[in-house]
Amino acid sequence: MKSIFTTIMIFLTLHLMGQQSELVIIPQPSSINVNDGYYSLSEYSTIATQSDVDLSFEVANLNKQIKWVIGTNLKLVKNETEAENQIVLKCTQGNGDSEGYSLSIGDKQIIISAIDRTGLFYGIQTLSQIIDNADDGHKTVRIPCVKIDDKPRFKYRALMLDPARHFLPVDDVKKYIDVMAMYKFNHLHLHLSDDQGWRVEIKKYPKLTEIGSFRPQTEGDGIPHSGFYKQEELKELVAYAKDRKITIIPEIDVPGHNLAAVAAYPELTCFEGEYKVMTVPGVSKDLLCGGNEQVFEFLDDVFGELSEIFPSDKFHIGGDEAPLDHWKECPKCKMKMKELAISKPQELMSYFFERVNEIFAKYNKKPLIWYELDVPGYPQNSTMYSWRLGLSDEVIRKSRELGYELICSPGEHAYFDYPQWKGEETCNWMPILNLEKVYAFDPGYGLEEAKQAHIIGVEATLWGEYVKNIDRAFYMTWPRAFALVEAGWSEMENRSWESFQKRLYPQLERFKKMGVNFRFPSELKIPFKQ
Repeated sequence: MKSIFTTIMIFLTLHLMGQQSELVIIPQPSSINVNDGYYSLSEYSTIATQSDVDLSFEVANLNKQIKWVIGTNLKLVKNETEAENQIVLKCTQGNGDSEGYSLSIGDKQIIISAIDRTGLFYGIQTLSQIIDNADDGHKTVRIPCVKIDDKPRFKYRALMLDPARHFLPVDDVKKYIDVMAMYKFNHLHLHLSDDQGWRVEIKKYPKLTEIGSFRPQTEGDGIPHSGFYKQEELKELVAYAKDRKITIIPEIDVPGHNLAAVAAYPELTCFEGEYKVMTVPGVSKDLLCGGNEQVFEFLDDVFGELSEIFPSDKFHIGGDEAPLDHWKECPKCKMKMKELAISKPQELMSYFFERVNEIFAKYNKKPLIWYELDVPGYPQNSTMYSWRLGLSDEVIRKSRELGYELICSPGEHAYFDYPQWKGEETCNWMPILNLEKVYAFDPGYGLEEAKQAHIIGVEATLWGEYVKNIDRAFYMTWPRAFALVEAGWSEMENRSWESFQKRLYPQLERFKKMGVNFRFPSELKIPFKQ
């Protein structure tokens, strides 16, 4: 009997050790070498820093995640040589990739080193995943010895929220940022204006929020909807994101998607009248007027105020889905076209973007734009987006030939408002975008290096027509964002759908413990404790 009991205990111990030695990191690092042995993390471990810069936030972030597992913070020991039972954070301030890091876990100590605080922060996120996966409910956690060297494939890895359609309070956006940071996303794109709402305070134009941030109902539900961000709130949000190595990119969509602004200031559109904020999904034909100098004065004022809030050198100006019906009939637009010796309203669109770019130059900003192939030209310093279903190949080719940087956000792989499974559809035109299809995304599209060199990253968009609150935003984002960030971070040779599915399960368990909403991908048949 004793022999059988001993055999069972040995089997369970080996099984547990096998589980602990499996590294389930997302996104997959560049290089992993697993070694024999374990580091024992406990309340007696300490954290040591070796850096000329202040690492207090990084230490606090590491301690927060360690406390989640072992129930206590670790003591901080500053500027000491490595000793046993320490986690050492080294910021060496050298040359190289600022987001890269090295993580070495030995049986006596753990060392995370990087040339920049960003890389150090990412090394901490990787270590936290390893610690979480090794957690067996005891106060001492055995972490497998491993050497990881890691850096991103693409420098731009983003998610987009759309508070224009449904407003999302600042505290909810912070929660979204917290989870993004854990998985090495580095940009949050906020879509702040559209036909259905204007969501940012502009002090020179108070009616933008007095009128443009309110609609009496949404698709006939009879429920008033409103909300906007005060400038001080956004400054605090920008600082919060910066600590977590995330840059916030604001979007003010021009010249289309502007009915909320036009409702507040009707003189900005081609034909003055009485306008109201749109209460249904869709695109208004009431654009900002392309021939009205007052429009560019307005945009100068708006972008001038926003430049004091958002330090990023990139601002998104939309540029998509702008029906030109009214521009064709507008006397001011026709007069401007005659003055410019152009005959097509699409050419007036190019002129419009050049004028916006001149405004940006005053504030040291560069435009991000949803690429529309029928627009003959964009400012040369623009960064373009591929987004329309079926047009990625052409957009990649054309942007390369014209010298634009490109961010890949194709509907086939990165539109997170699309349903994840049959039966979840909110619109009959939306295709299903399941987890496997997101994971199949190669932002370089298999092109030779020279032909994809202008591609700088990836972004998933979560348009807000049917995303009414942050819980729904989390549900539509995760776990698809795990697949998207791996497409942006990991080299293709390090990626595997089979491996990803195995690494996904512990992340979902982690979310469950944290109280983060997500959709469980039941089609994958992954065992999960409900």
